[in-house]
Amino acid sequence: MNALSDQTHPTGQQFELRSEGGRIVAVVTELGAMLRVLEIDGVSLIEGFDASVYPTFCAGWMLVPWPNRVRDGRWNDGGVERQLPITEPDRGNALHGFLFDTVHSVVRQSDSSITLRGVIGPVEAYPFELTVDTTFTVGSASIAAGAAESVLTITHAITNVGERDAPVAIGAHPYFRIGDVPTEQLTVTVLAALRVTVDDRLNPTGTAPVAGTPYDLSQGAVVGDLDLDTAYLDLTPDTDQRYRHTIAAPDGRRIELWGDENYSQAQVFTTSVFPTKAGPGWAVTVEPTTAPPDALNSGESLRLIAPGDSWVSSWGIDFVA
Repeated sequence: MNALSDQTHPTGQQFELRSEGGRIVAVVTELGAMLRVLEIDGVSLIEGFDASVYPTFCAGWMLVPWPNRVRDGRWNDGGVERQLPITEPDRGNALHGFLFDTVHSVVRQSDSSITLRGVIGPVEAYPFELTVDTTFTVGSASIAAGAAESVLTITHAITNVGERDAPVAIGAHPYFRIGDVPTEQLTVTVLAALRVTVDDRLNPTGTAPVAGTPYDLSQGAVVGDLDLDTAYLDLTPDTDQRYRHTIAAPDGRRIELWGDENYSQAQVFTTSVFPTKAGPGWAVTVEPTTAPPDALNSGESLRLIAPGDSWVSSWGIDFVA
């Protein structure tokens, strides 16, 4: 693995992006291509982390080549049992892929956009070689008042530079906030018909309908009333064939998290012990994902990328002031 170019920060060099006019500011990191800061007009849209620390609770991680958990870290690769590193030791699972520990290099950069490249494998646990180019672009053209404004678009271009078909899934782990609004007062809306049921280690056991249950977020639910670490399936696409989820403040401002046709699933996690400068507090992440938990074993929604081929997908964050 390459060494960090900036040893003074646990996540290496910090790359700041600004939209034309400077209304939108984002900071991403050399290690993991993590999203550390996102603001519009001085309003923070994510629970970021200070450059002097490594993020806890997976804040800002990009999740490749699998999101969520692989049970016991073991998966079957065409009859060969592979053992992934156990990165969730309290539950004995492999969590959220390899990118979080991967040093990235700059492919191209401008004031408002950057593409960072990470290389995955080949290793015994995952004998495939991928280049993962993650492009962050802030800002958009002016829009009508009251309409959603594009704050950040993230595009992953994953290329198989190895010799075998590579199984891949993608996710991301942003925690959301809207300025100084207490997170427990935010309302989360996710249009989904099913959830993944889990055991006491949060590994999947099946699926269940969400309608009429405490897991139903279709009409919006207040974060402070939720206790979730839940994968949602069978999402309802928007008219533009994007999957869109909202995080709204009581004053009407809202974040719209969207994913293209690849992001047909989502994970919602809430916690009341997220570390903040004021002490433990509420946090909520709505994670766009392309596959469910333990997909390396089930094969469900996995993308097989042939040698020499690429898979390109995009998701993003819009805001209505």
